[in-house]
Amino acid sequence: MAFYSKNSFSSLVFTILTLSVFLFAGCQPGTKKDTPVISQGVVNYSISYAPEIKSKNFSFLLPEKMHYYFRPGNERISFEGDLGIYALDFISNHDTDSSTTLLKIINKKMCVPASESDRLFIFQQLKEGKVSFEKDTTRTILGYKAKKAIVKPPKNNTEIVVWYTPEIAIPSTNKNTPFSEIPGVMLEFSIYYNDVMFTLKPESIVGDSLPDALFEVPHDYELSTIQEIESTIATIIR
Repeated sequence: MAFYSKNSFSSLVFTILTLSVFLFAGCQPGTKKDTPVISQGVVNYSISYAPEIKSKNFSFLLPEKMHYYFRPGNERISFEGDLGIYALDFISNHDTDSSTTLLKIINKKMCVPASESDRLFIFQQLKEGKVSFEKDTTRTILGYKAKKAIVKPPKNNTEIVVWYTPEIAIPSTNKNTPFSEIPGVMLEFSIYYNDVMFTLKPESIVGDSLPDALFEVPHDYELSTIQEIESTIATIIR
């Protein structure tokens, strides 16, 4: 039988308690670095434009809001204007490796199914843009830790600053866009379309379960082509 002195017994107890604290802390959920805290929900953005664009006679038709809905296996990007004249949506189903572009303008509804390998046309001016990361630069946006990335468009001298957060992410985040290298939901960023820069900033982030219907293509949309959709949009942004 072993005998311990009072000091030895106290040291043993202290060691056991210390190990227990570390083991318990290591088993807590969410302690892994950059583990997403939201994997399903919606980010609501406001869209702003340069003063020279806002002065154009078509500026009142430009979209003012964008909504990014996401959950494992599905994503939806929705643009809308204040007047409700049109709505532009991109629905991605990662389980079937497919995407659908939807455009509703007044009473006309068009849809174009495609493979996910086809990047969303609204991002085409950023195609083949080079992405670099500033790993030591961070800030907090709406309570989430955001990291900085820079996108250099191939045919434009203006660099795009992207603030993104790995705390909101799913495996397919940014999959069929020029931002596919960015490992998290983009909170502040810009895109070019028809030489117009859209600058997006988040107004709210809501983590919540989303209905299946949100990611289904409505039955009252008619098959069309990307060329027809782009030419229709060009009548708005001209």
